[in-house]
Amino acid sequence: MNTVQAVFDLAVHLMDAQNEATGATDTIAAREYRHRTPSLLNSLLDRVYLSSATCPVDTVGRPICPKVSAMEDVLALDERICTGVLPYGLAGLLLAEEDPQRANFFWQTFLEQLHEAGQSLCGEDSPVVDVYGFEKDWGTIGLGRFADW
Repeated sequence: MNTVQAVFDLAVHLMDAQNEATGATDTIAAREYRHRTPSLLNSLLDRVYLSSATCPVDTVGRPICPKVSAMEDVLALDERICTGVLPYGLAGLLLAEEDPQRANFFWQTFLEQLHEAGQSLCGEDSPVVDVYGFEKDWGTIGLGRFADW
């Protein structure tokens, strides 16, 4: 399930802030991160929504991703975005003041993964409309028909 908690857990593991013995993310070091996570994720949701398979293609204007307010909230995004993109963006934002060098690495990885996720979406076929009238007037531009221009 794509919850805020699942994205947070992945981000904490990327930052290596989990409990070393159990792998749990509910640690003293991660408590500050936990409080900031919903608002920081909300700042990323609209940016990643267009690269998600859950974004409606027939939306007029800019599509807005539903926001979250608690760790148990389910994200309206596909698995690729929740597990391969958002954790890097969240880790970058959480570490921005504490460790700028690592934050930049995570942010750059977030941007690269977001680009790849957007590129991997399948497009739909649609007919090409000839708005200039080349096809009906001249057929195809072959066999020397360029001279007619």
